[in-house]
Amino acid sequence: FDMKLGYYQIGVKKEDKYKTAFNVPFGHYEWNVMPFGLKNAPSEYQNIMNDIFYPHMKFALVYLDDVLIFSNSINQHIDHLHIFINLVKENGLVVSAKKIKTFQTEIRFLGYEIYQGTITPIQRSIEFADKFPNELKDKTQLQNFLGCVNYIADFIPNIRIICAPLYTRLRKNPKPWDKDMTEVVKRIKQIVSDKI
Repeated sequence: FDMKLGYYQIGVKKEDKYKTAFNVPFGHYEWNVMPFGLKNAPSEYQNIMNDIFYPHMKFALVYLDDVLIFSNSINQHIDHLHIFINLVKENGLVVSAKKIKTFQTEIRFLGYEIYQGTITPIQRSIEFADKFPNELKDKTQLQNFLGCVNYIADFIPNIRIICAPLYTRLRKNPKPWDKDMTEVVKRIKQIVSDKI
């Protein structure tokens, strides 16, 4: 399930509205609902959603405005959906009708394929290796590479240990790129490609 325009479903307390103020040529305005772009909006929204769904964490997984309801049987799923719908109504939330998917045995959620108790990264998150050169001298490029590796690291034993020498390049005043680092990148790319 996807909460329709998630942040806009959260009201701003009267005493906090001034914090959302903005000026435009035709006036001064303050938000009545949580706007997108506030620094604390994502964490505050997540906290609110966690409070709502906490008693049902055994079958409801919440990440910002995405909610996954999972069950072991169809009858159990029907019960879980009733609870979910009641929670949505009680808390004045609105679900995006276009994005409703129920009774699925396989689903993509937060970049992962979930199927009968197994979780794997979606294919495109594994196919990143060829998009990077073997020499990652640019810090941003190295951070992107390590971010991609980290995303799938739970599925590849010891990959974080293999990456360790590359993390030294992210420190202040790192040593220059060398052939050992190039070999580490090649090794990581090979390990990842073998998993595809």
